[in-house]
Amino acid sequence: MLGSEGEKAFLLGNEAIARGALEAGIDVFACYPGTPSSEIGDTLARVSKLLKDFMHVEYSTNEKVAFEVAMGASLAGKRGMCAMKHVGVNVASDALFSFAYIGAVGGFVLVSADDPSMHSSQNEQDNRWYGLSAKVPVFEASNVQELKDLTKECFDISERFGLPVILRTYTRLSHARGVVKLGKIPEKKLEKVEWVAKPEKFVVLPSNARRLKLELEKKLKNLQDFLERWERNWVEDGDRKLGIIACGLSYSYVKDALKRLNVNLPILKLSSVHPLPMKKIEDFVTSVDKVLVVEEVDPIVETFVKTLTKDVYGKLSGHLPMHYEYNIPIVEKAIAKLLNVPTSVDYDSIVERAREVSKIAPPRPPVLCPGCPHSPVFYVLRKIANEIKCALPSDIGCYTLGYNPPYRAVEVCVCMGASVGVSNGLSWVIKDKIIATIGDSTFFHAGIPALINAVYNGAKFVLIVLDNLTTGMTGHQPHPGVGLKADGSVGKSVKIEDVAKACGVDFVEVVNPYRVEELEDVIRRALEHDGVAVVVARQRCSIVRMREVRIKGKKLLPFEILQDKCNACGECFRVFSCPAIYLDGEKPQIDPSLCTSCGVCARICPNKAIRVKKT
Repeated sequence: MLGSEGEKAFLLGNEAIARGALEAGIDVFACYPGTPSSEIGDTLARVSKLLKDFMHVEYSTNEKVAFEVAMGASLAGKRGMCAMKHVGVNVASDALFSFAYIGAVGGFVLVSADDPSMHSSQNEQDNRWYGLSAKVPVFEASNVQELKDLTKECFDISERFGLPVILRTYTRLSHARGVVKLGKIPEKKLEKVEWVAKPEKFVVLPSNARRLKLELEKKLKNLQDFLERWERNWVEDGDRKLGIIACGLSYSYVKDALKRLNVNLPILKLSSVHPLPMKKIEDFVTSVDKVLVVEEVDPIVETFVKTLTKDVYGKLSGHLPMHYEYNIPIVEKAIAKLLNVPTSVDYDSIVERAREVSKIAPPRPPVLCPGCPHSPVFYVLRKIANEIKCALPSDIGCYTLGYNPPYRAVEVCVCMGASVGVSNGLSWVIKDKIIATIGDSTFFHAGIPALINAVYNGAKFVLIVLDNLTTGMTGHQPHPGVGLKADGSVGKSVKIEDVAKACGVDFVEVVNPYRVEELEDVIRRALEHDGVAVVVARQRCSIVRMREVRIKGKKLLPFEILQDKCNACGECFRVFSCPAIYLDGEKPQIDPSLCTSCGVCARICPNKAIRVKKT
């Protein structure tokens, strides 16, 4: 990652973004980890330990805070960047819209990692709409090398035109790997500067905002003129019967599809998707018989191009799918249909064969890890919910897997922090008990305001904070409850139970979820509390715990099932559903390579047939 200028490195797309930021001389980076953006922060956090005093890197409590941290750096004339997954921009959008009016001083780049096909997300939104709505420029790259170069260039464009910039990437590009030629990382230190106050510019009172909006429109017009000549928007010549407008990564799909079809068609490759270089587009459209627009996720560019000519094809015409991410076969089929030629292979038969195979293959739903501290919580919740009718709202995280059988302990999941907000509303309209679950990092992200609201308005429900002492789903990044900062240095730990008490919650208890009987007792008592009750189920993530065990050279003894005592009741493998326990014929066995020695199975076994394996 810290190779010299001119060297080549095999980088992940997100690592290329981090490298581009380093070459741009970034001063402040902030993020809330979210797949597919997480590796940007992880990479810069590691590098910050090596490049002492080069920059400040932090994991912020949520995306809005991350945006504002980077914005503060920009207002002081420093270069700031924040990164988040597409839904994170929803959280940061309040600051984004107003910052567009104020404008950047130092270069400011917001990396939005979209997730076509929803590999790890609850929706498939296209964040180019934020650029159009907030009047902020949006740029896309077509490969890993360009992603690195474009990241660096975005800082220059931001400063040149005084605008915050959105760099849009997506799962396939963020998680692709490619050979990247490295540029030079400048020799610098993050030095503090004198604050230059500009209240008439930085304070968006209505009187200022009305003037600033007019200035914003002028900036965008100047930028659009620049983008008409920008070298990253280019035209490739070919047979004029069909022209292709390709945006970002779609350009790579188009090039491979044309190679498979053995045809040469003109391509307008776009890296700027807002503002669009409309004069360049118009010249291209009028030079071909018809146009195919290839873009992920929504038909934004296609809609604009349809104002120039009627012979436009893409999502709106049905030649390309409206939903989910593209690949080479999808693009090839669209081109072949418009050219009235066969595809290079029979993709329909391949898809049909894959469907037949999928019917034979056993289903493999994602599961919680062996030893996951969330498993006993959901085990107890299902037990209680079988006795007492309960509503079970939950939140965004690996614990959302509590939705799956056999637990079925997640009944509502909307967005970060919504488990607490939804419980507020449910408490006024349903007769049943309410037990909400939320992760520790998510609690700090968006759970606290809703918890305060619940106490203030007198709601009644139980909130279980699943505290595994890390941000588990996105790669084990730290959060305020851990006491570590992005670079690994020690910070101040903020205890969830202290925050809950400060919010006015009277019933607050901490319990180790591995102690199943104690956990059940605490939850049942919390259900009887007249008001909001908070239970903090604290136990380290099993992946992190086992990693620490290996690093220390310790050896944990796995558990075993005593076959003479076991009656195959299924409590351990069917009801608790530990992935380390499997059926060998009619009797369950424990896979010692998966067992994390949490001991939960032994505690719940009604026949006391499970114990630590003797050496």
